[in-house]
Amino acid sequence: MITRVRLKNWKSHLDSDLRFSNGVNVLIGVMGSGKSSVVESISFALFGTFPGLKSRRLELDHLIMKKPEKKQHCQVELEFMIDGKSYYVKRVIDRGKGTGHAEIRRDGELLNVNARGVTDEVVRALQMDYDLFSKAVYSEQNGLDYFLRIPRGKRKDEIDRMLKVDRFEKARGESVAIKNKVRTRKEERTKLLSDLEREGIPERLRRTMAELGKLQKQLDDLDGQLSRVRKDVGALSGKVSEAERLERELNVSKVQLEGTKSGLEGVIDNIERIKKRFKGKTLEGLDAEVKERAENIIRKSEKISETEQSIEKKRSELASVNSMIKLTRDSISSLQRAGARCPVCDSDIKADKREELSKKRAEEEGLLMARAKSIAEDMAKLSDEREKLDENRREVELENKLVVSLKAEFGELNEMEKKRLEFEQSKKEAGEKVRSLESRLKGMGLDNLRKKKQDLAARESGIIASVSGIQERISDKGSILMDLKQRHLLMERYQKEAERDNRIMEELNGFEKALKITQDQLREEFLKTVNNIMADVWQELYPYGDFQDIRLAIEDDYVLQLKEPGGWVSVEGTVSGGERSMATLTLRVAFSMAFLPNLRWLMLDEPTHNLDANAIKQFASILREKMSMFAEQVFLITHEERISEGVTGSLYRMERNKDNDGPTKIISL
Repeated sequence: MITRVRLKNWKSHLDSDLRFSNGVNVLIGVMGSGKSSVVESISFALFGTFPGLKSRRLELDHLIMKKPEKKQHCQVELEFMIDGKSYYVKRVIDRGKGTGHAEIRRDGELLNVNARGVTDEVVRALQMDYDLFSKAVYSEQNGLDYFLRIPRGKRKDEIDRMLKVDRFEKARGESVAIKNKVRTRKEERTKLLSDLEREGIPERLRRTMAELGKLQKQLDDLDGQLSRVRKDVGALSGKVSEAERLERELNVSKVQLEGTKSGLEGVIDNIERIKKRFKGKTLEGLDAEVKERAENIIRKSEKISETEQSIEKKRSELASVNSMIKLTRDSISSLQRAGARCPVCDSDIKADKREELSKKRAEEEGLLMARAKSIAEDMAKLSDEREKLDENRREVELENKLVVSLKAEFGELNEMEKKRLEFEQSKKEAGEKVRSLESRLKGMGLDNLRKKKQDLAARESGIIASVSGIQERISDKGSILMDLKQRHLLMERYQKEAERDNRIMEELNGFEKALKITQDQLREEFLKTVNNIMADVWQELYPYGDFQDIRLAIEDDYVLQLKEPGGWVSVEGTVSGGERSMATLTLRVAFSMAFLPNLRWLMLDEPTHNLDANAIKQFASILREKMSMFAEQVFLITHEERISEGVTGSLYRMERNKDNDGPTKIISL
């Protein structure tokens, strides 16, 4: 049950809040007052569209209020109850952008905020999509006879789609396509199987396996020969390896002997060279020279330090004299600038006194300048003395380094003597080892061993070549055998697949028949259900006796018929507009009850525009007294005041001043 609809800036609705209940809910108002906008908003809230949008007669921006004030967005809120659960749906449209927000809640819990997701949740809750809603529940203005406006020849497709039996037709078509594919595959497999059978695969497979057996026996014999030859080669290789090892060791020993001889000669030459450099000097004499020069270096370093201290004293004295010179000059400048006042005590001073003081300061400055010059000359002499002392010290240090270097060569000479003894010992040992190895190698006959090994290696190579040839033939035969086995397996597979395809085709034939039978039975059951419902509804809705019954029949397609005393006639024939409207209303109620037995909603926009006064009175009576037999909740849009007599739920009047494009005004009656 739909319990509430709220519209903000929706077409002519500025802010409309409507509450609904079970029974017949009626919206009354003149054309353009905003009645149809309400049921359009219900459809939009549920599915994000309604017939005007679906057919592109309207765009989303057309739903946003333009007058009397242009709004930038509109929204619709819908509340409904299904299976004891409360649902809330909200959709917002932004001008120029489309649906800007959508949400759905169940018992207050947020389920989705995506426009498509909201629609999916609604479909799950109602067990109904928009297509079924627009055909079985919602009849837009002038859309009650929707079924009759479907061209003949296409009504069965439309009904099949509503019944979902179009899936059977699609499945049947796919089944035929699959069967054709299976038939084609079977024919291909049968042809391939015939080709393989003509090749004599089984006999060729047997013959190839026999040839492979013979080649494998030859290969086993050669493997035995090769194993024995390799064993002999292994035994001989050990002897050859040992002899070659001794030969390598002998060569290394000879090289070592020559190296020892050369090293000994070099050591002897170095000993003679070092002895010549001493020129009869002793180690004790060199020590005395080093000591004497070290003491001389210390004395000169001390003298240099004393000179540097003297220079530093003179530098401090010169700085002090220069400061006194600056003070004297500043005093003379102050006397010259002071005028008649003393610059020190600020007392009166006469010109001759100032001149006397200036002269005295000038004499003091001259004495200080002479003193500064004398100090500078002393500093220059001391610096020259320090440079000479430093140069002499460096000469002594260099001489001392030469003596220390010569002294170190005494240690080098001792090392050389030790090396000479070591080289002589190594030369002796290397000579003995060379003689021993030459003696052992001579008794092993290395050349003879090498020749025997070469003969065995040649025999081994011959056997390996034979093995390789047979292995290549085995590989070729193996490839042929593998191919034959695969082709033999292919034959067996094709045979099984052909048998399987036969079974599949038989099963598909049965499946197609079952689909056709099911499809026909569903259509038959649908017709039976709809016609039973229509018979009951017609008796209640139609107030006259000229047409006793109504039915949906199948000729070349579905056709809606009324029964008169002379038989059945098509509603699309000579019946009046009112009879046609009553018939299509009956069909719409039947569709709703047949397709949605658990929902039982019905929304009718201006269903009485072709009915006469008596029919309208009868229709209002049916709404009031018997509509609960056909639907739990009905929404009726009408300009016909007499319909208000049939209200059992909510009744709203809608008014709007169209002269000044005013918004819709809702009046609860």
